[in-house]
Amino acid sequence: MQAQIEALLHQGIAEGVFPGACYAVWHQGRSIFGSVGNHTYCPESPTVMLDTIWDLASVTKVIGTTSLAMRLVESGQLDLDERVARRLPDFAQNEKAHITYRNLLQHNSGLIAFRPFHKTCNTREEVLRAVMADKPIYETGTKTVYSDLNMIALFEALQTFESSRDAGMAQHIFEPMGMRRTGFFDRETRDHTFLRNANRKDCAPTATIEDWRTAQRQFHNFQDPFGPNPEFIQGEVHDPTATTLGGITGHAGLFASLGDLMEFGTRIVSGRLPFASPETVKLFTTRAAPGSTRALGWDTKSETGSSAGSKFGPRSFGHTGYTGTSIWCDPDAGRVAVLLTNRVHPDDQNTKIIAFRPRFHDLAADF
Repeated sequence: MQAQIEALLHQGIAEGVFPGACYAVWHQGRSIFGSVGNHTYCPESPTVMLDTIWDLASVTKVIGTTSLAMRLVESGQLDLDERVARRLPDFAQNEKAHITYRNLLQHNSGLIAFRPFHKTCNTREEVLRAVMADKPIYETGTKTVYSDLNMIALFEALQTFESSRDAGMAQHIFEPMGMRRTGFFDRETRDHTFLRNANRKDCAPTATIEDWRTAQRQFHNFQDPFGPNPEFIQGEVHDPTATTLGGITGHAGLFASLGDLMEFGTRIVSGRLPFASPETVKLFTTRAAPGSTRALGWDTKSETGSSAGSKFGPRSFGHTGYTGTSIWCDPDAGRVAVLLTNRVHPDDQNTKIIAFRPRFHDLAADF
């Protein structure tokens, strides 16, 4: 099976789905790990290794922000039906006073999916003011719109429980599980904050540096190239809003290695998370309402067209990331599959990963 998976990944490289990838599959205690390709399509670029670090993009939402919410629910500190504005008074602006943590996690708050804050803001403070002032575009609870703004607001609310810049992710989520190659690259300190034994050169490059990013670097008086690569983003978050927020936020920004994500996946499937009981995990990973695949933070498998393919079970849960990352877990089969790629290299116009992911997961389900 491993040979079949690697053959598929090499085919993906040949077809221009991505220049390189790491993968792992775990099934009831048995596991396979592998890596293929290079950092870029240039064959002389660094080879992808098992310890290569990847920009997780929206996978941040589940292993980071949702896990913080799980921990606080488990400890009794967070009531999912409490109004977010009780801790974030500014969030009450423009008809948002009634929105709860459950609404943010379930993506039915009323907030828009995305706004190009990088075009109108230069600082973290400016973005947060804009998010707090944003007005819902539909009535809360009437439909589901997957939204970055939900998780940005949630992360800011969760920061009120912790004094650290990452709202306690390192201390309470990653360190207890030995995830030492997971964390944020902090623009404010220009350091790999909370990311131990890692360097920007260890990261898979993402897209070509755009003019707006160069302008932001100049605005913040970054004299030297931000990272080791003058042409491509490397060791700096790809997501434009997360970039403007300084690299540390709730919807994107985490970087991680394959081994760390598999550690997380196997623990959540086997009921061994140090911060949440199996009952709390079930609460967050069970489909929350009819008419939507969304659980709380996590997504669940749709009947057709799922990135998890056709063979993962009906109670499977997971999440994808814009940069080409994903994690899917099947609790009934005791299975986890992680696929990490930089499909946005050299630009994000390439969407071949959408058709590729189900093919990978169908092979993974046969392991």
